[in-house]
Amino acid sequence: MHTEITSLQDIHEHLWKELGRACVDRHHEWRAFTLASIGMDHQVNARTVILRRVDRISAKLEAYSDSRSPKVSELIKDPHALFLFWSKRLNWQLRIKVTMTVLTSGPYVENLWERVKQSASARDYMSHSTPGSALNDSSSQKMKDNDSNFFAVLQGHVSEVDWLELSKKGHRRAKFIGTSSEWITP
Repeated sequence: MHTEITSLQDIHEHLWKELGRACVDRHHEWRAFTLASIGMDHQVNARTVILRRVDRISAKLEAYSDSRSPKVSELIKDPHALFLFWSKRLNWQLRIKVTMTVLTSGPYVENLWERVKQSASARDYMSHSTPGSALNDSSSQKMKDNDSNFFAVLQGHVSEVDWLELSKKGHRRAKFIGTSSEWITP
């Protein structure tokens, strides 16, 4: 990859293309990524989430969550977060600074829920047990009715992308902020 993509513009185009692919390709290395945020105890928390949607025009990345999850409360309290992606195939790491918005109601969430509730993952958002409950808790088997859920959409509004390519020919790093970009290392 090192010699194929040389300009910052080409790198920027390619990384957004890869992010878009990760939403539809279940085997893409960026589909599951790390979301880091500040916990209620003011310590850093990190967890793996699934990339569900990429909107390059508005520079927005989305994941889903149970609205009762601790990460939802954390992101509402402090919306600053970091998304971390690694691709062995590309030897690329992305650190994406975002400002989070948590959506739990409204037409957008309702339209997404209509699709999600047809999938096996719907159970993740319909259980009466809160995230982190003991698995042997008898209430964990109980589900809400088909129209009730604890579905939340986590929208990350991208403010900065830190791109790193590891290569035997020499590592390269660049930053993309809005429409500007710069090499950190050549």
